This record gives sequence, C-alpha cells and structure tokens, in this order.
Amino acid sequence: MDMIDRPLGTYLNPELLDVLEPTFKKNMDLKMGVKIEGFNGNEKVESVKTDQGDVPADLVVVSAGITPNTDWLKGTVDLDQRGWIKTDPYLRTNVKDVYAIGDAILPLSIPVGKPMPIALATTTRREAQYVVDHIFEDKPDRAFKGVIGALALSVFDYHFATAGLNKFSAAKNKLDYQTSFYEDHMRPAYVPEADNPKVYVSLTFTPYTHQILGGAVLSKYDITAQGNVLALAISHKMRLEDLAEQDFFFQPGFDRQWSLLNLAAQHALGMARF
Repeated sequence: MDMIDRPLGTYLNPELLDVLEPTFKKNMDLKMGVKIEGFNGNEKVESVKTDQGDVPADLVVVSAGITPNTDWLKGTVDLDQRGWIKTDPYLRTNVKDVYAIGDAILPLSIPVGKPMPIALATTTRREAQYVVDHIFEDKPDRAFKGVIGALALSVFDYHFATAGLNKFSAAKNKLDYQTSFYEDHMRPAYVPEADNPKVYVSLTFTPYTHQILGGAVLSKYDITAQGNVLALAISHKMRLEDLAEQDFFFQPGFDRQWSLLNLAAQHALGMARF
C-alpha cells in the first residue's frame, strides 16, 4: 500500500517502473494511491483502515520515511523547521567542537548542489570518515565533498541500482532536467538470447550542459555494479558526451564493444548506432 500511484515511484523513472510493475502485480496485491488512516483489531491487528475501505491483515510492516528524533537538542543545537540538525560545510554544529553526522542532518547532494535528506549507511560512513580526518583542525582544509545517494535492490527476478537524481527528485528540487530510456541486450547480438538478458538504463541530465544528474540500471541479470559507474560519473559531474565515449573493457561473455552505459549515453544524445 502506498499513497503514490506506482510501486517504487520515488526511486525509479516511469519507464523502468513499466518494466517492473507487471512483476509486482504478478506476485503481490498492490493497493496504490490509498491513504492509510489506522489499524483495526482486538489485541492484535486484524485489518488496515484506508480511505478506500478496510484491508484484512495479520501483520503490518510500516515504512513511512524518516523524521529526525532531535527534540532533545532544542535550545542547544540549532535545528531547522523540520528538526534536521543544522551543520556548516564542515559538518560542524553551532556548538563549538560538536559535529553532527547521520540521518538527522542534511548532507550536501552533489547533483543538487545543496543539502537534502539522504538517509543511507554509506552516507553516514563517509561523513564519519571526514570528521575523523579533520576533527583536530581548527578549520578543516576542505569542506565535506558531499554524496550521491546510491542504492541497489532486488525485486523478485529483477535487480536494479540507482544513483543520484531521477525525475521525481529532480522535479522536487526544482532543477531543469531531461530523462532518457535505453533498452537492449547485455551482450552482442550473435550471443543466443537465452544467454543474453534484456537490460534497461535510465539517465537524468541537464538539458543544456548534459551534466549527468542521475541514472539507474535494471535487468534480471545482476548488473548492479554499473550503478557504481553512474555514481562516479555523477560525482565528477561528467556529461553525457563523456560517458558516451568513455573507454570500457570488452569481452563478449560480459559486455559489448560499446559498453551498456556508452550506448545509453549515445542514445540520450541521439547519436546513430554503429
């Protein structure tokens, strides 16, 4: 159940959801666009109350986002209107010698260029390493670089990895953006289809400079490591043109002469295939 209209709608661009959604519907009873109003039962849950009627249930898993648990800091550490701990570019709070890291702060998002919620263990680990490296400096010699926000997930037979922004998050941050969708096979055409899985790539980028803001890969074959390539491209503010011609390895058991991400970037640029 979700208030949004499609499963994983905040994680992936619509074209990738078009690929995944039939698998969700085959394996699950989806109730999208519903508002959960409460739970019914006597000593144990018996149903979920929604604005579209009650749904029988004997177990409920609630995953409703993150609210910083920072009320205890009020009056001591500066908080914003939603309770996030305010930090400077060096992860310092307003209290001398007190740093803040983790899910209760807003780290710098590299593709957005400003702080935003990115509640991931990888984010916290990088913040912690930065503090360890600079905590004994009166003023750190460099600001915290920021993070991308990359993750991977398996959904039944499919695996996907995403890095940076998508249509939802780019629009939420009021950025100018375009998206592209590329569909192909993992290996050259002469490899039998039984050993040549379908692969899908979505890219989000700025319309004029072609800076890559985000991307995602999806397949029944595990290509999630390609998400790390996208994260590196986003972190270094590469353009579609850079990714389109980047030199990657080729071996027909693994890839193509133009790698999957080469082809996806070339497609986004409208280049003819060769």
